[in-house]
Amino acid sequence: MEWTDMIHYQQQVQKVMRALLPERRSALTASECELLAHLYLQPAQNTPVLLSQGSGMKKEAVSRCLKALYEKGCICKQRNAADERSYRLFITETGLAELKKGYESILQPFYNLWRSAGEDFEKFLHDADRLAAHLEKGSENADHEIL
Repeated sequence: MEWTDMIHYQQQVQKVMRALLPERRSALTASECELLAHLYLQPAQNTPVLLSQGSGMKKEAVSRCLKALYEKGCICKQRNAADERSYRLFITETGLAELKKGYESILQPFYNLWRSAGEDFEKFLHDADRLAAHLEKGSENADHEIL
């Protein structure tokens, strides 16, 4: 693929991503919503390390989000009796309410585009899911030469 084609597609992807950014109607950031959703959907994956692995977020980013979520009353911590350095996390009622508000805000642009683009958007989401799987495999097979 020519570099001019690659630039065009990069700009198109950026345009789509900007269109999918939510309006800020929640007290939570998108990353905070993502971690709360992980806690809600996978309650057994409730340690900072498991959240980092499950979300693909760096440990430092997870720590910052968890600190903010704790300060906002969205999560509570429970120390591990066997290892006092570690703890488990649980979503609170406040966290559930904020998660619902946050995801309504985050998902609205997705639903709007889905309603207007239909099958094209569904194919895009399917392809994005496949691309994310490639990213999860890691970049050990990637050729690091740009052009």
